[in-house]
Amino acid sequence: MCLSGSRNQKELRIKLPVRLRGIEIRHVQLVWHRNQYWLHVVVEKPFLTKVQGGNKAAIDPGEVHAVAMTDGNEAVVISGRLLRSLHRLRNKKLRWFQRAISRTKKGSRRRRKLLDAKYRFLNNIDRRIEHVLHAISAEAVRWCIDRGVSIVYVGDPSSVREKNCGSKHNQRMSQWTFGKLRRLLEYKLKRQGIKLISVDERGTAGTCPACTVYTKQSGRTYKCGNKDCGFKGAHRDVVGSSGILDKSVNKVFTKGRVLPSKVQYSRPMVLASKKKAV
Repeated sequence: MCLSGSRNQKELRIKLPVRLRGIEIRHVQLVWHRNQYWLHVVVEKPFLTKVQGGNKAAIDPGEVHAVAMTDGNEAVVISGRLLRSLHRLRNKKLRWFQRAISRTKKGSRRRRKLLDAKYRFLNNIDRRIEHVLHAISAEAVRWCIDRGVSIVYVGDPSSVREKNCGSKHNQRMSQWTFGKLRRLLEYKLKRQGIKLISVDERGTAGTCPACTVYTKQSGRTYKCGNKDCGFKGAHRDVVGSSGILDKSVNKVFTKGRVLPSKVQYSRPMVLASKKKAV
C-alpha cells in the first residue's frame, strides 16, 4: 500500500499484515501518538448472519471475574484476573518512571531516554489491555451465538463504583474498564443481531434464589443469611447473573429459582507477547 507524500516528498510504502490483504480498505490515516506513528486503517467488514433464536441471557460484570453470564440453563464465568494484573503492572511501572524522571534535569539526555521508555511501555501495555478486552467480549459473544441468544441483559455497576471503600478499592474501581467492555459487547452483539440492554443490578448478587432474602456477601461462594433457609455453595457471580435475568424477565425475584446446572470457568484466549514492554 502506498501513501502519497507532501510536495517533493516520495510516497510512503507500507506493508499491510496478512489479515488485511484482500479486504476493501475505506480510509487510511497516519497518526502521531505519544512518541511514535500509528497507522489507522478502516476496512469494510463482511456481513454476518443474524442469530436465529429467542433465548435470553444476563451478564453480571465484575473486576475479578469480568463476565458471569447465564441463560438460565448454563453459565460461563470469564476471568478478569489477567486484566487486573495488567493494570497493576501499569501502575507499578508508571510509579517507577515518574520517580526516575523527577530526579533528572529538563532537557537532559537521561530524561529524554526515560520519557521514550515510558511512552513505549504505555503504548505496549495499552495494546495488551485492549487485546484482553477484545478476547473477553469475543468469547462472550460466541457463547451467545452457540445458544441462540437474541437479548442480553447486562448489569449496571454504577452504584458499586460510586462507593467510597478505601484508597485501594477506589483505585481498582476507577481502573475497572467496564465501560470499554460494555461498548465492545454492544458493538459485537449488534453485528450478530443480538440486543444488549443495561439494567440495574442492585440486590441481584445478594438475593437468595431459594427464599429471596437479601444477604450482603463477602466471599466468592454465596451464603444465605436466613437461618430458615441456609442456601449456600453456588458461585456468587452466577447467582448475580441469574438474579439479573430473573429480575429483567419476571420484574421480581422468583422464590425457589433454579440455578444453572452447568457452570463453565474460562480464561480469555490471548496472544502471547513476543517481546518485553521495556
